[in-house]
Amino acid sequence: MVTVQDDTTKPGAPSVARLSRDVNVPKTAPGNTGMRLVDHNPNAIIAGVQMIFGTVDKGRQIMNNRLGNLADSGPNNISGSYQRQSYQQLRNDAEHWRTEHGKAIQYSKILNVGLEQKEKQLRETQNQLHTIIQQNESLAKDLAEKDDRFRETCTQLSMAREKETVMRAILLENTSTNRVNDDEIKDKFLSIRQKAQAISNSSAYDLEILDPTVWGHLTVKDRRNRMMAHIFDLLQYRIFDNKVFCQYEPTHDSCDPSCSLAMEAWLAHIEATFEHNNINKALLANWRVATIDCLSELIGPSPRRRMVAPAMFAHFVPVISPKSGTKQQGELQKQFQSICDEAWDLAILMRRSREGYKCIVPPTGRSKCFINAYETLVEPITVEGGKNEDRSDEIAYSLFGALVKGANHEGSKGGVLEKAQVVLKRR
Repeated sequence: MVTVQDDTTKPGAPSVARLSRDVNVPKTAPGNTGMRLVDHNPNAIIAGVQMIFGTVDKGRQIMNNRLGNLADSGPNNISGSYQRQSYQQLRNDAEHWRTEHGKAIQYSKILNVGLEQKEKQLRETQNQLHTIIQQNESLAKDLAEKDDRFRETCTQLSMAREKETVMRAILLENTSTNRVNDDEIKDKFLSIRQKAQAISNSSAYDLEILDPTVWGHLTVKDRRNRMMAHIFDLLQYRIFDNKVFCQYEPTHDSCDPSCSLAMEAWLAHIEATFEHNNINKALLANWRVATIDCLSELIGPSPRRRMVAPAMFAHFVPVISPKSGTKQQGELQKQFQSICDEAWDLAILMRRSREGYKCIVPPTGRSKCFINAYETLVEPITVEGGKNEDRSDEIAYSLFGALVKGANHEGSKGGVLEKAQVVLKRR
């Protein structure tokens, strides 16, 4: 911009220099026709645009006033040289303001584009925010529904556990209403009998090792039969014929420390007392089953079945061959342990039932027993010391006992599930 000094010799003449000083024009570097944004804040941008257009309008207004003053002065009051300078200055100023006005328009266009982009970004951001809000609302709704379902499931689970507790109590009460399958009992019984036969026929024995006076009159077959009978006698004496209540030594705090009698012995005594006094069989069965269930809550670390097998094995040590190796003897011990384990399982199963399962044998040790008196209970297998045609009607001993079922439960039928295998005497 050109600056002209005021001519003091021309009073009243307008000062063109003052024109440029009166207007605050934004400075632009030479050759730079663009406008540089220094603040991206929309409010600041709008304020800047308003300021630029205001400045341009103010400059035009001042120029118009000055041109009017020049016209009013007339050519008589202004020298030709000064008039030319003034008009030249005004044209320069007008050009300057046109340039600034163009820049302002360009700047306005740039701002409009920027604002449109900002508005577009803002709309996109608002849409994204709206989408996120909807997603959050949906997630919150899903979470609330899942929380309700979780609470409902917890309630159902709690109710199911309560029902389970009730049903377990009913089951424990009626289990024993125990419709134990006869075939299940019979299968276990036959398995034990088969194992007893396998033990008596083991090659680990030397059946000639005992003094001839013991069984010198018996054949090897008869000796093995005697051994099998002895195996059953031991099972009957130590397991089947006992009033067992638990397969483990019970662990408990005694209410009377001075009492040294084992709990199970007390219970067996009580049961025997009930039987002796002819207590109703159904009531007695209920008591026995409930007592077994209670005692099962006092399980200790020592399985009683583990104590029976070594004691039984000791009975047969005298007839074990010195030539049998450690491995062969170890296998025989395992066989004794297996038969005792299964006998314990069968005993507890029979005791927990109200059906009155029992293992019995004819009383051959106390008196003479004849087949016709026990024909529904026994089955002759062989004749000791003779052939079948040498048989008599008298029973020598039971090779293995009988499995019977009482009629203690309403609707059940008693009977012999498996006859006792017996050996007859010679005529």
